[in-house]
Amino acid sequence: MERYYPFSAEDTAVAVNVYRSAHSVPMHRHMFWELFLAVRGSCRHMSEAGETVLLPGDLCVVPPHTDHCFEMQGEVEIYNCQCWPDKLESGERMMLWDVAEDSRCSGVIRLPAEQANYVRQRLDEILCEQKALQADSEAVRRAALTLVLVTVRRAYRQQEARANRIDGGSRACVQWAVQYIEKHLCEPMDFSALAKEVHLSEKYFRQVFKDVMGLPPVEYRNRRRVVRSLIYLQQGCPVSEAGERVGWEDANYYARVFKRVMGYPPKYFKKI
Repeated sequence: MERYYPFSAEDTAVAVNVYRSAHSVPMHRHMFWELFLAVRGSCRHMSEAGETVLLPGDLCVVPPHTDHCFEMQGEVEIYNCQCWPDKLESGERMMLWDVAEDSRCSGVIRLPAEQANYVRQRLDEILCEQKALQADSEAVRRAALTLVLVTVRRAYRQQEARANRIDGGSRACVQWAVQYIEKHLCEPMDFSALAKEVHLSEKYFRQVFKDVMGLPPVEYRNRRRVVRSLIYLQQGCPVSEAGERVGWEDANYYARVFKRVMGYPPKYFKKI
């Protein structure tokens, strides 16, 4: 039987709530649009479009009547912006469709830190307005939603434009490098040697990798290591051992990288 979740506010087109929990959300639907921004922690988001891991700075849009669920990997903090279709202007609906289409291929739009913070601030404005119920608060919320959608679309278009400038040969080199990183994730990695392996200069390799993947190679590797280490932490491994298993012998460095990526220190996830 289809399980529809209700809209979280009354008499408004736009509502925001912040989900802070370690509890997974079962498969469900809703009659409205949802925009999610991951702020802290990590979770797996599964929908008709596929499955992806959400980390801080990741954003996705779920259209109405779409089955989806969340599997939490410890406590998360996710901003959830709900938009009621019948109460939105046509321009707002078109922007939501655009953002949903942008995120469809990979399941997520990865926002740079500055833009992710800006989007979070606008969502906080919506949250404050719906609590204050001041005059013209609906207009303020709609304006903040428009700024969120414009910011996300611009971020994606900029990433897409950079990626489209990459020729097929260089793109293939990046894909090979990604596969190499995944295969040797927990081993020492020399990115200069990796660039030579694909016959690119180190500077150009780092640039095309970021243009295609949205992250520099070191940051991409670090995020993948952190996600892998989370499994070991939840299996009961000490923090130092979890770091060592993914290639970081310095436990303090591992803890700093982990917190930078997840928003929480690794020892927190041993309590979950």
